[in-house]
Amino acid sequence: LVNDIFTDAMFSDLRTEMSKLDLPDLDVIEQMWNQDYKNRKAIRDFLKDKRIGEKRLASMPDRITNTISLNDGSNIKRRH
Repeated sequence: LVNDIFTDAMFSDLRTEMSKLDLPDLDVIEQMWNQDYKNRKAIRDFLKDKRIGEKRLASMPDRITNTISLNDGSNIKRRH
């Protein structure tokens, strides 16, 4: 899940920084985080979400490389 990678504590820190910039609608953003984004599967439901990609909020790792390093030290390659 996205929340396993980007934790609630990290979101809280981000929200604090956004608040310092007087960004609007932070309550709406927090609601979206809690009710949707944090519970998505990281690859299938977040990185592959075309709406997120179109806005360039996040990009698939293979746009930089076709190799992804895993936590256990191994690598996987993108299937062609």
